[in-house]
Amino acid sequence: MHTDRLEEYLETILYLITKNQSPAKTKQIAEELNVSSPSVTEMIKKLHSMGFVEYKPYQGVELTEKGAEEAVRIKRKHQVLETFLAEVLDFDRREAHKEACELEHAVSDSVLERIYDFLGNPEYCPDGHPINIDKNNLQREEAFIPLDEMKEGSSGTVARVTLPRETKERLTSLGIIAGEDIEVRRKQKQGCISVMAVGSEIALGRDIAKKIFITPK
Repeated sequence: MHTDRLEEYLETILYLITKNQSPAKTKQIAEELNVSSPSVTEMIKKLHSMGFVEYKPYQGVELTEKGAEEAVRIKRKHQVLETFLAEVLDFDRREAHKEACELEHAVSDSVLERIYDFLGNPEYCPDGHPINIDKNNLQREEAFIPLDEMKEGSSGTVARVTLPRETKERLTSLGIIAGEDIEVRRKQKQGCISVMAVGSEIALGRDIAKKIFITPK
């Protein structure tokens, strides 16, 4: 069995379990990976024989402790690589995700940890999700988007700010803090974005806006 294919299945099962907050359905796995249901069934049998998953008819696929540990390791590898591509090599968020999908199967754990240290041990990836997750407490990922991807006139609630402490404190003093509403007033070609927060209009650079995550209304 190709290791990269095995890892793709485990990562997909983890994603679906987290999304569903219940077992992953074989139909969902097939749709996510764009493969046939019989192919999924065959792979699930192999993963079960390797001790990675348990399958209950009419319920779905669950990760064993061994499977959850491996799936979380793969997801973390993806997130660290995605962060490196976005923050250091300046890939946009979508390109970084696509390239990380290819690289995650080739980079060793030791190289990954060197990259993670080089990045300064970040807490969140470019999507705003935690890099170090607890395999025993898989929470549903929040549905938010970076502020710089919102359209003019749209609004939402600040969900998370993944910036250095000093910058976060400055934004907090301006009313940009988790739980507060925000509205996009203008987006300029050079990347600056003007927003309304607690009754005041604030201009933010793209480097700041892309690390402020909003739950759209």
